Amino acid sequence: MKDTIFALSTAPGVSALAVLRISGPNAFSTLKKIIKGDFPTPRVATLKKIIWRGDLIDECIVVCFNRGSSFTGEQVVELQTHGSQAVIKRICSIFLKEDFVNLRPAEEGEFTRQAFYNGKLNLTQVEGLAELLSAETETQRKWSIDSYSGTLSRDINKWRDILTEILSDFEANIDFSDEDIEPLNVSEKIDKLMVLMKEKEDIYNKVKVVRDGIEIAIIGPPNVGKSTLLNKLGNRKLALTSEIAGTTRDIIEAKLEIKGIGVTFLDTAGLRETNDILESEGIALVKERINKVFSRVILINEEKDIDKLGVLIKEGDMVFKAKADQGNRTKYKGLSGKTGKGISELINDIEKLLPNINRVSGIIIDERQIKKVKDTKGVLKVLKKGLEKGKDIEILAEECRRGVRFLDELEGKIDSELILGNIFRKFCIGK
Repeated sequence: MKDTIFALSTAPGVSALAVLRISGPNAFSTLKKIIKGDFPTPRVATLKKIIWRGDLIDECIVVCFNRGSSFTGEQVVELQTHGSQAVIKRICSIFLKEDFVNLRPAEEGEFTRQAFYNGKLNLTQVEGLAELLSAETETQRKWSIDSYSGTLSRDINKWRDILTEILSDFEANIDFSDEDIEPLNVSEKIDKLMVLMKEKEDIYNKVKVVRDGIEIAIIGPPNVGKSTLLNKLGNRKLALTSEIAGTTRDIIEAKLEIKGIGVTFLDTAGLRETNDILESEGIALVKERINKVFSRVILINEEKDIDKLGVLIKEGDMVFKAKADQGNRTKYKGLSGKTGKGISELINDIEKLLPNINRVSGIIIDERQIKKVKDTKGVLKVLKKGLEKGKDIEILAEECRRGVRFLDELEGKIDSELILGNIFRKFCIGK
């Protein structure tokens, strides 16, 4: 018999409520041992007293789900108890007693694993759920919920249908080779599928930038106001500010969300020639780091500062006259970290640089997923070239089967155990 598992599904700590989840073939029998009176009607929230050997543990809301109609696909009981640590520990200690056969604490992501094994979720949906749980920005939330809801799976099924049609054409040609039946529209179908998959790949390349977030370095000469600007952007004191040049030695970060995208601003050491060993090491670190960032905000006191920085201005860089509250005699827009003058213009300029991805469904959000798409595209290229060169239909049919297997692996229908282990390590115990 399969084990029945239990775990706290809400965050640990004192709170108004806590949810304990029980899932498995013994979930209902477990509940019967700790309540009195009628068993709750499935899917109906019911107030019940939790009692163990005459001791009232708590009074809570109980919700039950029949096998097949729950998140996991198993019998599920959810106890919405008070959020007292004493209540939670007491109930969990009761579940560990010998009275409860085949009941044990859940492992990381084990509720979701049950859902996968019971066909409630496929692998791309599990990956979407993992992304949703770790989403930090609105854009990440939208994309992950899109994947979790199964839109990518529906696209994969369409791809599989097309590839299966191609395989059927090949097999028909093999079975009726004596009648000289040629594969019908195979080339057109391959072209159609390649277009669909290339669209997914192109969107992924844009999505990756947005999903991972971008870095924008704030650079300029010493004492130009870089740390003051970072503190203003972060809305709190993150970096020390001083009239003394060379205060910033390490790279300090402030994270914001702009247009639903995570943007990390980097406060850097002032760029200048110096004999100070620590400051020179900080400057060397800056020069190495700023070559890898998405964009740079260059602060200057006067226009000739640009030449002194020793930095080549690239497309996407933004130059601002710093300390604009004290005046601006340059051709560049003014910015003041002290008063906030010009901050809105800076944010607007950044928004223009961000990738513009229209609302699309079925987005690929994972490196594993894009690899399987590329593998399948590779199969399509082999088929296309094989048709052009007149290769044996038997060979092309076998290659086509390989493509179908890649799509099955993409959805987790085969060869998914290792992948699942890696995914569920990211989940909390109660999910």
